[in-house]
This record gives sequence, structure tokens and C-alpha cells, in this order.
Amino acid sequence: MQRPLCMVSFVVCSLAAFASPPAAKKEKPPIVRITSRLYRIGTVLVDTAAHTVTVQGSINMSAGPVEYAAVTPRGKTYESLLRLNVQPLYLQVALLLAGLKPHNVLQYQGQHKTPQGAPLTLTVHWHDYLGAPRTARVEDFLLLEPGSRPMPHHNWVFTGSRILPQGFEADLCGSLIAVYHDPAALIDNPLPAGSSNGWVVNPHTTPRQFTPITLVIHAAQASTGK
Repeated sequence: MQRPLCMVSFVVCSLAAFASPPAAKKEKPPIVRITSRLYRIGTVLVDTAAHTVTVQGSINMSAGPVEYAAVTPRGKTYESLLRLNVQPLYLQVALLLAGLKPHNVLQYQGQHKTPQGAPLTLTVHWHDYLGAPRTARVEDFLLLEPGSRPMPHHNWVFTGSRILPQGFEADLCGSLIAVYHDPAALIDNPLPAGSSNGWVVNPHTTPRQFTPITLVIHAAQASTGK
């Protein structure tokens, strides 16, 4: 029964050894086994049976141009739809524990190349101003200019971030989910328009700025619906 926890501890420690500068202090990974299927890694909740990863955050922008669907508070918050309260390294490990495999083929931001990796869906949960629960796909909050074309529902991909001599790249820059291709991000947009930086927030569907949200990342092969 302890094998999943041992596995994730090994992965976190191994990644941390490469992701931290040599002089950095190595700390014990904050992993908590809740049940036989539920684990908490830092602020991330993993359900290994449902193949889901759950993260808390807020609406960062309710209008304007974006290059990211999500960043951390230290990321490029001036161009991101969501702000998530998570350490990128632990989110990457959570995605691995959920059964997703990364495959990063990108070399630079905006590259005209289709990102690779395990397919997944991104669902946002929040409460409206009346307190009623609401749910939507991340795509519902994004438009492509010119013409303000809505982003179609599709599977995103777990590319995984890169390990640089300075450390784990996503930890360094705070990039989590890229709308405009970025090899530093953990998750990317595989649509052909992913190499375009013409994406904007849909002001008609997006909740108000600072609205608390829960993002559920679901392995597409385990999903029962679109």
C-alpha cells in the first residue's frame, strides 16, 4: 500500500536534486497520503484512481491579451488568465503521479511546432455572485483575435517543464499552462493557433477578477466526457 507514496517521494527527491542549484538546501518534500488513492503534494491534491490533479487559485484577468492560461504569483501575471497557488515542481510531480507522461519538444516561445505530451482537460470551478456553483472549460474563457474566435474545446498536453543549470525552469519563471507555446510551461496548447500571440480573455464568459477558483486537471484518457 505504500508503493505510490514511495514512488512519488522518489520522483520529487530526484527532480529536486536536479532542479535546485548545487548550493540550495534540500528539504523533505511536503507529501501527505490522505487515502489509498488521494495524495497532497504541497498545495496540490492528486487522485490516482480518477487521474485528476486539483489546484486552488483565482481569476487573474477578466479582459485583455494573454499568453498563459495559468501562472504562479511570481509568473507573468500581466498576461495570464489564472493565478494558481502552487509550486510548479510539485504540480509536475502530481501530474506524473496521476499517470500522465510529458514530452517537451519545444525550444523557444511561440515556436511553430505542435507540442507533445499526454492529453488532458482543464476545468474551472467557482461560485458566481449569487453563490451558485459554476463550471466551465478553460477554453470557454479564451478568444483569438482578429475576429474574436472562441477557443474550441480540445485536449491540452502535458509537455513538462525543462531542467536548466539554474534549476527547474517553471519554478524560475512561474509559467504553468501556456496558451502561446512556451517550453518553460508544464502544459501547452496544441492547437495550430498556439504559435499565435493573439489570444485574449473572453470578457463575456470569464468571472470577475480575483474570483476564487478550483482548477481540475483530468487525464483525457480517463475522462468520461468532453
